[in-house]
Amino acid sequence: MADEQRMGAPELATPSNPLAGATVAFLRERFPDDVLDASEYRGEMTITVRPERIAEVCRTLRDEPQLVYNYIADITAVDWLERDPRYDVVYHLLSLATYGVVRLKAQVGDEDTPDPELPTVTAVWPGADWFEREIYDLFGIRFAGHPNQTRILMPEDWVGHPLRKDYPLTGIHLPDPHWGGQVLLDEPLPSGMGRQTLRTNDRTAVPRADNLTPDTPEDGTPNAPDDTHANDDAR
Repeated sequence: MADEQRMGAPELATPSNPLAGATVAFLRERFPDDVLDASEYRGEMTITVRPERIAEVCRTLRDEPQLVYNYIADITAVDWLERDPRYDVVYHLLSLATYGVVRLKAQVGDEDTPDPELPTVTAVWPGADWFEREIYDLFGIRFAGHPNQTRILMPEDWVGHPLRKDYPLTGIHLPDPHWGGQVLLDEPLPSGMGRQTLRTNDRTAVPRADNLTPDTPEDGTPNAPDDTHANDDAR
C-alpha cells in the first residue's frame, strides 16, 4: 500500500552528510560496547547509545578534531508507552566547522524505573540546560548532575508530566464517561465539578473532597456554579 501511494510522487532529495559514516565508525571504535545501533534514512544518521554513557559520547564527539560536533541544536524525547524501554531521548548535534549533523538516541524507562534518569550534557554544551529542563517538565525524565533540575513550562506545583502518553486528556473533573456534552450547556455544573484537579493540594492528581483547591472569592465563601459560564470553563 505504501509503495502504491508513492507511485507518481516526486522523489525527495537526500541531503549530503559525508561525515555520517565516519562518525559511526569513530564511535564503534571508541565505544565498541556502547553503540547499540546505527541507521540512516534519507541522509540522516541516527546512532543509539547506552544512556549511562551519553555524556561521555557527546564530549568525545565535540572534542574529536575530525568531527567537532560543537553545537547542540536540540534535545527532545518521545514516549513509546507500550515499549520497553519506554522513552527515547534524542540529541541533534551539529558541527559548525564541517556542517556535519548526527542524531544520538538514548532509550530509558521501564516498569522498574517509571521516572528514569540519565547523565546531563550541560557540562558539554551549556545550551542543553533548558532542553533538559523541558524534557523533565513534560516527560518526567531526570538528568543527573543538571545544575537546576526544575520545571520550565508548567507551574512548580503542577502534578504529572503532560507529554507522557498516559497523561489525562483533561485536567477538569467531569462525571464519567469523559466525553463532551454530558453536562447540558444551559444547566449549571454539579457541585464540585469544573475545577482543575491536576493541581491538588497533596499533588496526587486524584481528586477527593479533602484535597481540591476550593474556588473561594475574597470574602472566603466558596463559589457555587450558578450560571452557564461554568460549563464554558469545564469545556
